[in-house]
Amino acid sequence: MQLLACSGIHKRFPSTGTQALAGADFFLEKGEVHALVGENGAGKSTLARVVCGLLEPDAGTLSVDGRPVRFRSHRDAERSGIGLVPQHSMLAPGLTVAENLALGHEPRRGLAFFDGRRAVYEAAMLADRFGFSVPPDARVSDLGPSGRREAEILRAVARGSRVLVLDEPTSILSEEESSRLFALIRRLKDAGTGIVYISHRAREILELADRVTVLRDGRTLATVGARQLDECSLAELIIPTGACASEGGSRGSAAEPVLEFRGAMTAGGAGLDLTVRSGEIVGVAALEGNSLDELEDLAAGVTVPGARQLFLRGRELHGDGRDAAARREVAYLPTDREGRGLSARSPARDNLLASRLRGYSPRAYAGRKRPREDAAGLAAAFGIRGDLSRPADALSGGNRQRLVAARELDGRPGLVIAANPAQGLDPAARASVFRRLLELREQGSAVLLLSQDPLDLAELADRSFILYRGRLSPIPPEGLQEGRLSSLLTGAFA
Repeated sequence: MQLLACSGIHKRFPSTGTQALAGADFFLEKGEVHALVGENGAGKSTLARVVCGLLEPDAGTLSVDGRPVRFRSHRDAERSGIGLVPQHSMLAPGLTVAENLALGHEPRRGLAFFDGRRAVYEAAMLADRFGFSVPPDARVSDLGPSGRREAEILRAVARGSRVLVLDEPTSILSEEESSRLFALIRRLKDAGTGIVYISHRAREILELADRVTVLRDGRTLATVGARQLDECSLAELIIPTGACASEGGSRGSAAEPVLEFRGAMTAGGAGLDLTVRSGEIVGVAALEGNSLDELEDLAAGVTVPGARQLFLRGRELHGDGRDAAARREVAYLPTDREGRGLSARSPARDNLLASRLRGYSPRAYAGRKRPREDAAGLAAAFGIRGDLSRPADALSGGNRQRLVAARELDGRPGLVIAANPAQGLDPAARASVFRRLLELREQGSAVLLLSQDPLDLAELADRSFILYRGRLSPIPPEGLQEGRLSSLLTGAFA
């Protein structure tokens, strides 16, 4: 039974001149997980927003249960049984899970009073029915990423959603948390819910999805049964440039120590000792809560290191952890691309060229010709689409990710700190960033790779470590095989 049909959907944004959708088709069956994929800027998020009533299409038709519908608001879509679970939580953090579920549909005691006990009871009954583990009486601000994601899904189910749109649901989850989410998705599917699954992660798409629809340039390129695909063929559908090929291969000999941690302290740790040398990629993987973010902050100079803990080419870094010389030598690709990597209201071109500004004379920069050409070249090299003269936040999320990567991986930095470098990137952009990291290694750069996905390390790293409860443990190459990842990440190093 067809729950949702989108036919010939068009959407243009006059303010930017972007034709986001140009005749997209998408069809969802009852009890189906249908993945919606495409490179950054292909139109996935725009189509999802149309389906959920957040945007009105310029042309095309939407049908629910075979009946044409026209949504003027997200509430209209909710009334038709369509629920959105966004990438970034929209729950009220100061309220409990049950209170968030009840917002706008509050059970009453008498004529005026909110019946909190009934709200908790109804949320608990619904959670038990589908196997949700999130406590209904827990305050949202006290939940971890996995709990907040479950609460978002539970809220949509409580509103009667028979169609769930999940936008990058595992982007902030660990491997173990993702596995629990997948089990929940399968239970909802078995209960007849139709699930639109938007993700860049090929492995989880092929694990979960029944069908895959590929968008390219706002058009539907193909709809394929997931069993007919593997990771390479899926990547080739998304962008046919050999994107799934990776140059793992040779591991050059390391030489001069570039970055050294000597007894550096993180929460729960006994002091970290780690050296990253020129011409090598050193990878560190960890689940959330095991101090990977603290290690990133130390390396990037966000956290002030203790005395004689952090050294760059033998010179101690102290104070703010980053002097002018260090800033010129170090490229930093942060986990928080938006907060640390962008000036959202500044032009995208200025964001892209921030690391090159010292190379322009006042006359050259005022004339703008050379900066425009340099920015256009960087944008082309990293596949950034959009008007670079507009504010950075006018670009799509994927293009903002590419922008930060393009700026930081430009030139020949002595040290690259790459934190979750594949985060939010489609397979083509991921392959481009990984190739660039390998190129920098071959050119003599030292690369510190920090990731919550150990498969990134298997693809790139010369030496690999697991960070568990603030302690580093080296692992052999065979330890990064997918079957051993869970035990390694939870402390089973033997």
